[in-house]
Amino acid sequence: MEPNTLPESKETVGIDLGVKHLAITFDGEFYEHPKFPRESERKLHRKQRVVSRKKKGAARRRKAIRELARLHEHIANPRRDYAHKVSRKLVNSYGLIAFENLNVQGMVKNHHLAKSIVDAAWNQLVRYTTYKAEEAGRGVVLVDPKNTSQPCSNCGEIVSKKLSERMHHCEHCGYVQDRDINAAQNILKRALAG
Repeated sequence: MEPNTLPESKETVGIDLGVKHLAITFDGEFYEHPKFPRESERKLHRKQRVVSRKKKGAARRRKAIRELARLHEHIANPRRDYAHKVSRKLVNSYGLIAFENLNVQGMVKNHHLAKSIVDAAWNQLVRYTTYKAEEAGRGVVLVDPKNTSQPCSNCGEIVSKKLSERMHHCEHCGYVQDRDINAAQNILKRALAG
């Protein structure tokens, strides 16, 4: 297939990937976190129990496995569709898109956030955006995620905060901003600098 190159764009965006919101742009646009799997969780548990109770090798077990696979597909399709829509919007709007290069496998070891991290499917969004950007002649940059939310995006001063603190308050320059927007601004600065 021929690449579908889009007109050149000078617009740039830094995107912070999060658990509360799927993605947050540097200019304050929030993409909601899709909570599709949580809605179907009870059905999934029920179908898994049905499969585990069936005798191995039996025709009824194979039928139960097919039903379970269909439910998994039913859960994955809306998430995939949402990632496609968000990635298409980003690629159509911006010439350079900067994401954090997150180590999702390492982050999943935190048992308090593991389920939310896996449900968010950050890698899927980055993957879809990357291949669409390549086809459209746009750029995707992955930056080091270390300390993206701690420095002030206005003056560069380090402002230590816990994960529970959702606002960034810089005592040095007085800059106040949502924590995720501040991180997205820092991600964009890193992408443009490096």
